[in-house]
Amino acid sequence: MKRIGYILAASLCGTVTAAAVVAVSESPLSTRTPELPSIPNRRFLVTNYGGIGDGKTLNTGAFRNAIDAAAKAGGGTIVVPAGRFVSGPIEIPSNLELQLAKSATLLMTSNFDDFPVEKDRHRDFITAKKAHDVKISGDGTIDGQGAPWWVAYRAKRFKSRRPQMIRMTDCERVELVGFSTLNPPNTHCSLGNCSEVTIRGLTMTAPPDSPNTDALNLSGSNYFIADCKISTGDDNIVLVGRDVNGPTENFIITRCSLGFGHGLSIGSHTTGGVRNVQVAYVSFDGTTSGIRMKSSRDRGGTVENLNYRNIGMRGVKNPIFISSYYPKEPKRPEDDAPQAVGSLTPVWRNIQIENATIMDSKNSIILWGIPEMPIQDIMLKDVKVSAENGMAIYNASDVRLSQCEVKVKKGPKLATYQAQVQGVE
Repeated sequence: MKRIGYILAASLCGTVTAAAVVAVSESPLSTRTPELPSIPNRRFLVTNYGGIGDGKTLNTGAFRNAIDAAAKAGGGTIVVPAGRFVSGPIEIPSNLELQLAKSATLLMTSNFDDFPVEKDRHRDFITAKKAHDVKISGDGTIDGQGAPWWVAYRAKRFKSRRPQMIRMTDCERVELVGFSTLNPPNTHCSLGNCSEVTIRGLTMTAPPDSPNTDALNLSGSNYFIADCKISTGDDNIVLVGRDVNGPTENFIITRCSLGFGHGLSIGSHTTGGVRNVQVAYVSFDGTTSGIRMKSSRDRGGTVENLNYRNIGMRGVKNPIFISSYYPKEPKRPEDDAPQAVGSLTPVWRNIQIENATIMDSKNSIILWGIPEMPIQDIMLKDVKVSAENGMAIYNASDVRLSQCEVKVKKGPKLATYQAQVQGVE
């Protein structure tokens, strides 16, 4: 099979280093890609509907007027030209594209009252509900101006959930492409129970201490995610299986660069199940976690058929981490007794990680199952780890290491408890 090279991004600014070149096997991902939205060829310039891009004027009404005109015509593209457009909540209907021109910035108003509380949560900024054929595109920026919200949250000034920047629920044929997001009050982008989703070329940034600023919080089916650069204050990308409508399934994630944040996560809610996930050519630089899977006995489900390959990590605290004890593991694995297996018992099985280079990490590989349901069928192949601490594998069966190399600075290379591990040298 042909050999090619993978280069770990040294930063999210585009510089690279040869220090983490990983030889990889060129084998294609699944060829299936989601169905793209179909948007009618009509354009509606927001400035023609009263929009003023001076960074001061509130444009909520202008966006509503432009969207109403597009919806009445049967759909089209709302164009945000160069300028700084402040707005309150914007709702996108079916057959509509929101396009941000180069040098256009769409700002969430910093007035809390413009985001009224509904069912214990502030109204979100850009929303779509039970819509189809929806797109946000362009080279512009969406700025959440989240700092005042973070201050109020830390001061416990309100109990209601802060607004998310982009929230879509029960939508079909969604495309997010090209734009940047900055400093949301809460999550950058939450897509719940959506299907046929394409996410490409996004740059998503918030400070590492910004609370709950997940970049991509996703559930549903048939996603393609590529060429994104993400540094944020919570999960960079997280797949959750909490929907009652079926499992979160059929994801391809490729060619993404993840900086600070909590990594590429699954869970902690896995009640609906997560399955059929392919991850390839992804770099992690300074993230808290890399490949992270988390659940617990009160929110578990079946997570299976996951494949990660051609991965580069540097300075990641927990590079490979699977736990059925979220948010905190016992002090020792023998401190926890088996419990009855039920519908909320976490199940992890058929997980493959191949061709990964992990450098300068605090921890190595941590697999921590529960005694009544061990983690099952884990294959690590061509994984090279340089870390302070060795591997810890507790309550796990059929863990296979092939052509792996683990170098640690202190302590044993591997600690186990009720675990079946093959291939350790």
